[in-house]
Amino acid sequence: MPFDPKEPATGPMPTYEDRGDEGYKKSLGNFQIQMIAIGGAIGVGLFLGIGQRLATAGPALVLSYLVVSVVVYLLMRALGEMVIYRPTTGAWVSYAREFVSDRFAYMTGWIYVVLAAVAGVGEIAALAVYVQFWWPEIPGWIPSLVAALVIVGCNLLSVKLYGFIETWAAMIKVLAILLFLIAGIILVVAGDIFNAPTVASVSNLWSEGFATSGVLALVVVMSGVVFSYSAIEIVGVSAGEAKDPERSMPRAINSVVLRIALFYIGSILVLSMLLPTAQYSGNESPFVTALGSLNIPALAGIMNFVVLTAAISGVNATLYACVRLLRNLAAHGQAPRVTATVSKRGVPSGALICLLGFYLLGIILIYALGAASAFEVVLSACAVFILFGWISIFVSHLGYRRKVARGEAHAVNFRMPGAPVTNYICLVFLIAVALYIMFDFSNPHWYYSLIAGVVIVVGTTIGFSASKRSVAKNGLPDLGPFASHEEEPLDPVQR
Repeated sequence: MPFDPKEPATGPMPTYEDRGDEGYKKSLGNFQIQMIAIGGAIGVGLFLGIGQRLATAGPALVLSYLVVSVVVYLLMRALGEMVIYRPTTGAWVSYAREFVSDRFAYMTGWIYVVLAAVAGVGEIAALAVYVQFWWPEIPGWIPSLVAALVIVGCNLLSVKLYGFIETWAAMIKVLAILLFLIAGIILVVAGDIFNAPTVASVSNLWSEGFATSGVLALVVVMSGVVFSYSAIEIVGVSAGEAKDPERSMPRAINSVVLRIALFYIGSILVLSMLLPTAQYSGNESPFVTALGSLNIPALAGIMNFVVLTAAISGVNATLYACVRLLRNLAAHGQAPRVTATVSKRGVPSGALICLLGFYLLGIILIYALGAASAFEVVLSACAVFILFGWISIFVSHLGYRRKVARGEAHAVNFRMPGAPVTNYICLVFLIAVALYIMFDFSNPHWYYSLIAGVVIVVGTTIGFSASKRSVAKNGLPDLGPFASHEEEPLDPVQR
């Protein structure tokens, strides 16, 4: 049923209030929410990660993306249903606390905090790869350090500045991908129909084999495919600072399917037609590789600037989500008290400073391994965190539906299709993929995922017990007082 925000919901009104929402301001407009959703859906997983995956699996990579796309769509509908029920900056952590248990919220929150922090390091590493396209003599850790300091500094100022950066970065990405797809299709048509002197051809999809390394390769690359979508759910966090979440969130979530089909699936097909997939690698963006083969001056450099912008957007988005989830945990005594601090501008400054410290540790990794190698290591470690995080969203949604059935929460008209059957199907798929990734001995970095899985279970078990003792002894942290919570005026671009 189409979502109608004017139609009243049925059942009792919700009474749950999350103290982690205190101190924020409603600063994000409808257009910014749309751009944040796009920014989360398009990151280095597309602009850099697809290169290595294309070289491994060939054009059949598109099938892996189609399967994960369906799961991601259902994930976003499940999250969207809970967001419309109760918008909150705690997002799936807050829903885990309300619909499952405090222990489950602790595990979910720390999974995502670690994921977002590590993924941010991956984005910074990718950014260094792009800078080295122009200046290969510059050590990768230098542009990574500059980016970390500038992005954290901008986020410390206000959420409006975050929204401004993410809006324009997303617009650049969307425009560039659309132009790339159009230009790529023109080149393929020119080569196949008008016999233009170009290697671009539809026949590149099968000339070296559609699945160049066999069907098993489609499973082998699944960690990279999952990583591609890892920030798409960030739009759920922004609902707590949106001026009109009931209007903006359904639009942003429903458009996910179109973006996936156009940007990911379309890009893979066009890239596969422009060049034989064996010519791609993880050493540079596949978009830069494809455009560089045309020998048109400055074209590859322009595309490299675009993917550099995408990396900045990715760091910005993951940082935004990470600090708000960390602050939500701190508000409930489940993270260091310093991370509960919110500035007068409505910014979780304590959590931001802590994340900057983590990024500095990541830059040391980039210094030790090199930017490209650090990106692959981070990707291997991240995949299992992403899967565990997605599993938690589906589990929380099941808890929400059970409360609705008992009359303890009100239903909304923006619902996940096929639930609860689709919840269980997605859970089986995600658990199977997580187990495969953790024990994929063909991957030289397979043990990173296994270590990540062990850290999740052991770390959250010990940490939750310690946090309960701390709260029992010291109580919950003081969150106030805050400055005025009046909504900030919107700039034209926010509307």
